Amino acid sequence: MRMNAQKKKLAMAFSAAIAVLVVVAACGLTIYEVYYKVNDSKPVRFLAKTFDLPAARMGKYKVSFDRFVKTRDAVTHFINSEAGKEVDAAMPPQDVLNRNVLDRLLKQLIVQEMAEQKKLEITDDEVKTVFADVVKAAASSTTPNISEYLWNNYGWNEEDFRSQVLRPALLEQKVDMELSKEQNGDQNALDIAIAARRASPDVVIYLKF
Repeated sequence: MRMNAQKKKLAMAFSAAIAVLVVVAACGLTIYEVYYKVNDSKPVRFLAKTFDLPAARMGKYKVSFDRFVKTRDAVTHFINSEAGKEVDAAMPPQDVLNRNVLDRLLKQLIVQEMAEQKKLEITDDEVKTVFADVVKAAASSTTPNISEYLWNNYGWNEEDFRSQVLRPALLEQKVDMELSKEQNGDQNALDIAIAARRASPDVVIYLKF
């Protein structure tokens, strides 16, 4: 009986060790697929979101890999949409697209940090006002339903369009105006500040393009 109990414990320990190895291997493979191959397959996306893997970091802020791929999806969707064709949007090479998307997301983080430092924010009413213009544009288009209009042309649902597109754009505009005023009307004040912040040592990009 004692031997059987010992064998059972050994079998359980062995099974636990195998399970740990499987998890470690899956994590290692996910990290490789995310950071060195920028793989956006469904399994990799799921694991990256589950472990909240970052695509880049800036101080206390970060761009998650999940947000990176979703934003890239939306940009790709727009370029291929009728709205994209109307403005002659062209699909860049994949590495260029990746860099452009990540640069944009890092810029949003920098603007967010500046806004917090200057106590600037965007109210829900400001977002609603601009969104009303988008609704009007949809009403006069071939896709008057706003949800379909946003998805067909921009690859976002209404909630994400408000939070991922309109609010960051309005915040950037407000920070731009504030910095310009502080720098005696210098229209390049925001670009200069962003470039300086990007050069800081606490800005780290993990993805390898």
